[in-house]
Amino acid sequence: MDRRRTVLLVAVGVALVVRVARLAADPLIHPDGPAYLAIAMDALRGRFGRVFGGYYSPLYPTLVAVPAGLGVPLELAGRLTALLFGVASLPLLHVVVGHALGGRAADVAVCVAAIQPALVKASAQVLPETLAGAIVLGWLIALRGAPIVAGALAGAAYLARPEGVLLLPLGLWRLCARRTTYAVAAVLVMLPALVALRVETGRWQLSPREARIVPVPGATSLVDALRRDPVAFGGGLVRGAIEQTVHDAKALSPLLWIPFAAGLAAASTRASTAWPLAVAAAFTALPLALNPSPRYAVPLVPLLLPPVAAGLRALGTRLGTYARPATAVLAIALVVQALWVSHPFDAACSREVSDLVVSRYGPGQALVAVDGRFAYRARGRALVPRTTAPDEALALARSAGGRLWLTRPAWLGKPWTPPADVRAVARPCGGAFILFEVGTPP
Repeated sequence: MDRRRTVLLVAVGVALVVRVARLAADPLIHPDGPAYLAIAMDALRGRFGRVFGGYYSPLYPTLVAVPAGLGVPLELAGRLTALLFGVASLPLLHVVVGHALGGRAADVAVCVAAIQPALVKASAQVLPETLAGAIVLGWLIALRGAPIVAGALAGAAYLARPEGVLLLPLGLWRLCARRTTYAVAAVLVMLPALVALRVETGRWQLSPREARIVPVPGATSLVDALRRDPVAFGGGLVRGAIEQTVHDAKALSPLLWIPFAAGLAAASTRASTAWPLAVAAAFTALPLALNPSPRYAVPLVPLLLPPVAAGLRALGTRLGTYARPATAVLAIALVVQALWVSHPFDAACSREVSDLVVSRYGPGQALVAVDGRFAYRARGRALVPRTTAPDEALALARSAGGRLWLTRPAWLGKPWTPPADVRAVARPCGGAFILFEVGTPP
């Protein structure tokens, strides 16, 4: 077995161990996680209109339905699916970096990716970010000689995350030939979701999220926002791009900023890694700028690792005999960051609220809260208002038959007097939240 394959197998083994360790810690599920699990259940029941025509992208929950259908507990199936694609991205990254910078840099890149904190944490979550990242890496490889596969992967990227549609024009710009084949393959893969959205919403659109993320009040789509107020649209895009760039940098990890800068400092590295970095920059400046989030930076992290690998090699040469101990310290620090529980209060609070609801009211309760995880952990039905305004939350509770409402004291405003049919019954999490009963006489 040659050295490169050995390094890759070791990196995959380490990645698996670290990700399983993160999974074993039972990290708090992301607020969007319960929604993806609900869609996976729709897929198991054959309700594909809901799967493809809903608010959330369909590919990840459809894949989650496979192990769930085989008997794996639903939440574990979601986490294992993310873990699988997180580990599977390492061989793809090895190929991408190997083409750009050679085998030694590829070895370094996969070793870093195995313990990179953002990638490790995302691999234990119920989210599609690792899936999207693996698809982008596969797309980069396929662009080199398989336009049909690249087009299909561009379509799959859209099914994994709506902003993945950007791969369609990027691929058309990159390809020198067979662009029609590429475009047809992408559109055919995207078509089920586009048609389902048309049936469900009554209009053609890329995502139901468009009306929520456009930076122009009253606009119902990106095109509508651009037509109404192009200046406001452009200003929002610039602000969002700056914010998302900060998220990208944090996701890469401050521990890797110096190697990243060192890699970019070399002219040969800049030229070899220009395309992956251009793809990352395009996502940051365009679709992600409309709705910046730390979570959305995760699929871009592998695209930032080629210069990191080159920078680590350059720094290792300069450090000489100190290179090995410095590498060991960096690796330990990355693993600690990857396994560190950064918000233990949130997990403890979630457990406390769910235990309170189940013990006092039993499972199956409809709970109004801006964070759907509370209802999920309490084995109930989540009613999520669009804002934290008390009037909106209470209106949702009454219209949907919700008996319980969980909110923060600061969100109530001052002064605020509860209506006659609303009363506070508990202040869990040290008073950080208030639980109200709705429809109960004082």
